Amino acid sequence: MDQSQPLTPPLFVPLAFSIPAACKASGVGRSKIYEAIQSGALRARKNGAKNLILRADLERWLEKPSD
Repeated sequence: MDQSQPLTPPLFVPLAFSIPAACKASGVGRSKIYEAIQSGALRARKNGAKNLILRADLERWLEKPSD
């Protein structure tokens, strides 16, 4: 039996999320994500017409206590 290749592919962990993907990954609604971006609590970057949220920024925002 050839054991050089794993049976399952490695887990893909994105470095950045679109708004819908950030909602799905965090379990937070779209309105709350946009509110956090507008208030400056969560940083979003533009890539053309798309808003991207870095995974590290999303994790940092989720770890902060809510008001």
